[in-house]
Amino acid sequence: MSKLYDYCQKIQQHIERNGLDVFKSRGEVALSCGFLVSLVGPDDPDDPQKIESLRRAAREIFNLELD
Repeated sequence: MSKLYDYCQKIQQHIERNGLDVFKSRGEVALSCGFLVSLVGPDDPDDPQKIESLRRAAREIFNLELD
């Protein structure tokens, strides 16, 4: 599994665990980082730019630190 996929899963779990609106939350993340977390698969390669933009979006939108 890639780190990118793992981070996307953590964001989706955070959304579900906190009862957030799935469409609104995923949409905010997509607008911030430039891609849909639900479309990242376990075999997708790690892209340092995508990982950093995803970490930034998680921090800004959910106050969630991905490490």
